[in-house]
Amino acid sequence: MTIISDDPTWWPIISFCHLYNYFLAACSTVVVYDWALTFGQEFELILVGKVLYQNQIE
Repeated sequence: MTIISDDPTWWPIISFCHLYNYFLAACSTVVVYDWALTFGQEFELILVGKVLYQNQIE
């Protein structure tokens, strides 16, 4: 059974948890957005660069 407390002493802690969760969601969104924007460059530098390097060796 769930216990519901209406004690005002918990309000600052709950507010901090809400703020922390919003901050965490915003940071995660920025990281995923940055990864999505730079994925093409990473693909070109790492995978295509390896293929070109392999062709130069042969």
